[in-house]
Amino acid sequence: MYKKLAIQTIIYSIGFIFPRIVNYIFLKFFTLFFKREEFSLYTDMYALSFMVIGFLSFGLENTYFRFLYKKNYKKEIVFSTVVIIQLFISSFFLIISINLIKYLSYIIGYQKHTEYLFMFFFIIFFDTICILPMAWLRANDKPLQYSAINIVNILIQSLLIIYLFFCYTYDNDKKTGFFFIFQCINSFTDKIGYIFFANMISSLGNLFLVFPILLKEVTISKFNKILAINMLSYGVPIMLGTIAFSINENLDKILIKRCISDEINGSYSACYKIASFISLYIKIFKLGIEPFFFKKSKDSDAIHYYEEITYMFILFGLIFYVLICGNINLFMKFLIDKKYHIAISIIPIIMMGNLFLGVYTNLSIFYKIIDKPIIGTYISLVGVFITFLFNSIFIYYNHSFMIPAWGTLISYGSMLIVLYLWGKKEFFKFCNQKIKNIIMHFIFALFIVFIIKKEMEFSLFLQFLYLIIIFFIERKRFINLIQ
Repeated sequence: MYKKLAIQTIIYSIGFIFPRIVNYIFLKFFTLFFKREEFSLYTDMYALSFMVIGFLSFGLENTYFRFLYKKNYKKEIVFSTVVIIQLFISSFFLIISINLIKYLSYIIGYQKHTEYLFMFFFIIFFDTICILPMAWLRANDKPLQYSAINIVNILIQSLLIIYLFFCYTYDNDKKTGFFFIFQCINSFTDKIGYIFFANMISSLGNLFLVFPILLKEVTISKFNKILAINMLSYGVPIMLGTIAFSINENLDKILIKRCISDEINGSYSACYKIASFISLYIKIFKLGIEPFFFKKSKDSDAIHYYEEITYMFILFGLIFYVLICGNINLFMKFLIDKKYHIAISIIPIIMMGNLFLGVYTNLSIFYKIIDKPIIGTYISLVGVFITFLFNSIFIYYNHSFMIPAWGTLISYGSMLIVLYLWGKKEFFKFCNQKIKNIIMHFIFALFIVFIIKKEMEFSLFLQFLYLIIIFFIERKRFINLIQ
C-alpha cells in the first residue's frame, strides 16, 4: 500500500516542487530588483486573486473526487458535468469582471493600473478551467503527465520573465528583433506587470496542454442536470470553506498594505513566502494522498489508514518544521534580500500555523466522505472570526505585523481542535497513547526550535540529535514505510 503511494507522491512532488523552486529563485531576484513597496503590489495582486479563485472553484475539485467514486455514477458523466459547471461559472466571471473593470480597480485602489486587473481576470479564468483536467490526471493515476504540464508551465513563465526583464535593462541602441515584442508589452504595463503578463501567457499555455483532455473526455450530451444540482449542493459548502481559508491566508497582507505601508507589507510578504515552505510539504502530501483517501472510503479498515497516514503526516511535518527553523538564517540569506529581513520573526509562527492547517486538511476527510461538507464551513467560520478579531486589534490598537501572524497560528489551531472534537465520537478512533505521542512530538519539536533560537551555534548538533531521537522512537513506522 505504502510503496505505490510513495512512488506516486514522489512523481507528483517533482511536478510540484520544481515550479516552486523556480519561484523561490525568482524570489531572490525580485527582492533584489524591486523596492519593498513594489514587491507589495506584486504580492497584493496574488492575494486578491487567490480569494477570487477560492470562490470560482466552487469546491468542484473535491466534489469531482467524491462523486467519481460513487457507484451510481459513470466516470465520464461525472467529469463532463463538473467541467461544464466550471466552464459556465468561469465564463460568467470573465464577462462580468471585464465589463466592471474600472469600478473594481477603483474599489481596490488600482485606478492607475487597470491592466493588472485585466491580466489577472484572464489568469483566474484560465487557471480555474485547468483545475478539473489536472484533477482528472490525478484521479486516473497519471502523475507523469501531471508533473510534465506543471514543469512546462513554469518554464514558459520563467523564460518570459527573464526575457522581459533582460529587455528592460537592455541598451536601447542595441535593439534586436525580439525587442519589438518587449516594446508592445511595455506600452501598456510596467515592470511589475511583466510578471503578471508572463503568468497570463503560461496559464494560457497550461490550458492548451490540458485541452486534449477536455476534447476527449467532455461531452455536452453527458451533462446530467440532477447530478449537477447534487454536485453544487456538495461543493458550495466546500467553496465557502475555501473562501474562509483564503481570508485567513491573505487578509493580513491586504490590510498591512492598506493600514501600515507598502514597505512593511513587502517585508512581511517576502518572509511569509519563506514560512510557506511548510505549505509545499502539505501540498505534496495532499497530491499523492487525497485521491487515495476517497478510494479507500468504502473499505472496512478505512479509518485505520486515515489515522496512520495522518500520524505520519504530523511526524514528517514536525521534522520539516525543525529543519527549516533550524536553518532559517541560511534560507533568508539565499532567498531574500537584506532589506526584507525585518519580518523574520513571523516565520516560525506562520509555519506552525500552516502545519496545523495541514493536519486539519487531513482530518477534514471525515466530513467529505460522509457528504457533510457543511461541517467544514462552520469550522472555517470559527477560523475567520479569529482572523478578523486579531486583524481588528491590529488595525485599531497596535500596528505590529506580529499580531496578524499570531492570528494565523491561533485561527488554524482553533480550527484543528474544533474539528477533532467534532469528529472523534463518530469517526476518529485515535487511541489515547497515539494522542499522547502526537502531543509529545509537538512539544519536543517546539522545545528544540526554542533552544536553537537561543543557542544558534549548536543548531546543527541539535537538529541531528532531534532526528536521531525521532528515528529511535518511531523506528517501526519508518521501517514499515519502506517495506
